[in-house]
Amino acid sequence: MTELAAALRSSVSLARVAGSTSVKLLAESLWREPTSTTTADGLVKVASFGRAALARLGVDLEVLHAERVPSRGGLVFMWNQESHLDHLVLPCAIPRPFFSTYNNAVARVPLYARHLRRAGHVHLDRDDETQWRAAVALAARRVHGGECVLVSPEGTRSRGGQLLPMKRGAFLLAVQSRQPIVCVTVIGGAQRLPRDAYWVRPGPMRVVLGEPIATEDATLDDHEALKQAVVETFTRTKAALRG
Repeated sequence: MTELAAALRSSVSLARVAGSTSVKLLAESLWREPTSTTTADGLVKVASFGRAALARLGVDLEVLHAERVPSRGGLVFMWNQESHLDHLVLPCAIPRPFFSTYNNAVARVPLYARHLRRAGHVHLDRDDETQWRAAVALAARRVHGGECVLVSPEGTRSRGGQLLPMKRGAFLLAVQSRQPIVCVTVIGGAQRLPRDAYWVRPGPMRVVLGEPIATEDATLDDHEALKQAVVETFTRTKAALRG
């Protein structure tokens, strides 16, 4: 298959995935309860949709070391943003129900933002410090109570897959929750769907679940040390398994 033919086929598949997602979100907006990663049944359904979509796009996903994830207690999952494919990949890789935090750009997407709000995900408005701090505190209380949250410490994806500076909000959430951080290292997303690209390059992606990083005895002054531990985990894992 020529590159042009592959690009056309991928673009059609991507459009079908986007269309199917839009139909689901519209149905939820009008009459159906949201299907979300926040519940066990919802996670199974979202992961099933993600695996089918990835297969249609020609992405071969491998998940490593899911056994490292504690089966009980609150957790702060932190992932390195690679591409828009992450939204399909992460529910397939994370073995426990989770809610996520989302930024202003996502909050402006009508159907998707409504879905996230109804399902219990948490909006962080970085333009409003009062709202942002209250939302972080709310998310931390939920995690302290035994829920899992998924956050992006970078806040956005880079153009080449390299790590961007880590924002402190994710680490303040972890410290306030006093629950472990689990790094979710995504590898290959930037190669499959580079930023500003309009079609998916078929091939492999990997997700590696890290060993929990304790925050039980951490204070707000320790957020830089936690940040460094997460950066080192992402960097070491990507160097070992990049492909």
